[in-house]
Amino acid sequence: MTSLSISRLSTGLKMLLILTVALLPLGLIAVFASIESAQTARLRRNDDARVTATEAARQLSLAIGRTSLDLRAVTAQLDFAQMTAATRLARCRGALSDLRAARNGRYEFAVLTISGRPVCASPGFSGVARVIPQQLFATEVRLLPTVQRLQFEARSPGGSLYGVVEAPLATIADLTALPGRTIRHGIVLRQDAARVVVRPYTGHAALGPRLRVTSPVANGQVMLELVTNAVPVGVIELLLAFLPILMWSAAAIIGWLVVDRLMIRPLLRLQRIVADYRPEDGPLAVPHLTTPAREIRDLGAAFTLLTERVALHEAELAEGLLRQTKLTREVHHRVKNNLQVVASLINIHARGVEDPDVAAAYASIQRRVDALAVVHRNHFAEMEASRGVALRPLIGELAANLRATAAPGAQFGITLDVTPAYCTQDVAVPVAFLITEIVEVAMIAEPRGKAVIRLSPIAGVDRATLSVTSMALTDTMGHSEGPPERFLRVMEGLSRQLRTKLSVDPAVGSYALDISILPEPTEP
Repeated sequence: MTSLSISRLSTGLKMLLILTVALLPLGLIAVFASIESAQTARLRRNDDARVTATEAARQLSLAIGRTSLDLRAVTAQLDFAQMTAATRLARCRGALSDLRAARNGRYEFAVLTISGRPVCASPGFSGVARVIPQQLFATEVRLLPTVQRLQFEARSPGGSLYGVVEAPLATIADLTALPGRTIRHGIVLRQDAARVVVRPYTGHAALGPRLRVTSPVANGQVMLELVTNAVPVGVIELLLAFLPILMWSAAAIIGWLVVDRLMIRPLLRLQRIVADYRPEDGPLAVPHLTTPAREIRDLGAAFTLLTERVALHEAELAEGLLRQTKLTREVHHRVKNNLQVVASLINIHARGVEDPDVAAAYASIQRRVDALAVVHRNHFAEMEASRGVALRPLIGELAANLRATAAPGAQFGITLDVTPAYCTQDVAVPVAFLITEIVEVAMIAEPRGKAVIRLSPIAGVDRATLSVTSMALTDTMGHSEGPPERFLRVMEGLSRQLRTKLSVDPAVGSYALDISILPEPTEP
C-alpha cells in the first residue's frame, strides 16, 4: 500500500524524499551538536551564575562583618567609659563621624541604649524602628523595604548599648558589584516576605528562560538572589540550531531545481509534442531538447523513429485496404453479373414452356434470383461510403421487379412508405426474400389487388418495423385454408435468420417484424 502511494508521487517529490533520507544523518549530527552545545552553555552559565552569586554574597557578608565589628568597638568604648551624658554624646558623635568617614560615607550609624533610647546617630539615619539584639556577639541583619536599605545591629559586650548600621541601596550595589564578571545579571535581597531589588535585570527574556541562583548572606539571615538568562543565545548557537533546517531546505530547493530544469521540463515538452502528434502529419519532428540527460534525447529520437514506422505501416494498411475494397467490389460485381445471367437463363427457359404452372414456377424462381441480385447491386453501390445497404432503393427496386414479373394481364399495385435507413447485407438478404415471398403470395391470390410496404424506425433504438399489408392475404378473400404450408415455413425460417418474431394479422392481411438497422450516417 505504501509503495503504491509513493509511486503516485511526482518525480520532484520523490527526489526530495531521496535527498532528505540521504542527508538525514548529517542533519542528526547537527542537531546533536546543537543540543550538546546548548547543554554545555547552560551548564557553563549555571556555574558562572552560582560563582557570581556566591562571590557577591561573600563580599556583602564581609562588609557587614567588618562594619558591625567596628561599630561594636565604638559601643564598647562608650559603654565601659565613666563619663557624663554630655561627654558621652560628644564622644558618640565624634566616633560615628570618624566611622562614617572611614567608610566613605556609604553607611548610616546610630547608637542606642538597650532600652531603645537613642544616644546619637548620623544625619542620614532613617530612624525606622529597630529590633533590640538578643545576643551579645551576634550580628542581626534585616531588610527595610520601605526605605530600600539593609539594616544590621551589633550589641556592646557590656550589654547596655548596641549599634545600628544602615546600608543604602547604592552601597549594597557597590558591594555586590564584581568588575571582573561579564555575565549580565540582576540582584535581589530577600528575607521572608521582605524584598529589596539591588540591581534590576535588564536582559531579554526572549533569549531563553530565566536562571535564578541564591546564596546566603550573614549566615543565612538574608538570601541574595541572582537573576540571569539560563542560556545566552548568540549567532553561533542560532546557526547551529537552524543548521538542519537550512540543510534540508537547501537540499529540497537544489533537488527540485535539478529535477525540474534538467528532467521534468524536457519531459513535459516532449509529452506535449507527442500528444499533439497526428499520424496524418507524417513523422514526428522532435525539436532539440536542452537537457544534459542523454536518455531524454534518445527518447525523443525513439519517438521520431516510431512515428516513421507508424506512418509507413499506415501507408501499407491504406494500400491494403484499397486493394481489399477493389477486390470486394469485384466480387460483388461478379456475383451480381452471375445472378443476372442465371435470371436471364431462367427467363429464356420460361419463354419456351407452354404449361402455365411451369411458367409460374420459373417466374417464382426468377423473382428470388432477382431479389438476391438487387441486394448485391445496392451493397456494391454503397461500398465507397461504407454505410451498408440502403433499404429504400432496395425495396423500391424489389417492388419494380415484382410488378415486372407479374402474370400477363395482372395489374397488381405496390405502394411504398419507406423511411431512408441502412442495414447490413446479412439483414438485407432475408428482407429481400421475405418481401418477395409475401408479395408473390398476394399477387397469386389477387392479381388485381394491391400491397403496401412500410418501413418505420423505432425511436430510441437502432431498429425499424417492416410490414407488408394486402387484402389478398386476409381470410375474407375465399382462402379460409390460409397460406400454403411451404410459405409459412419460409416465413418462419426468414424471421429466425433475422433474430426476430413475425407478427401476422389475418384480419387486415398484415405481416410485420422488427429488423436491425445501422445508425444514421453523418454527412461529411
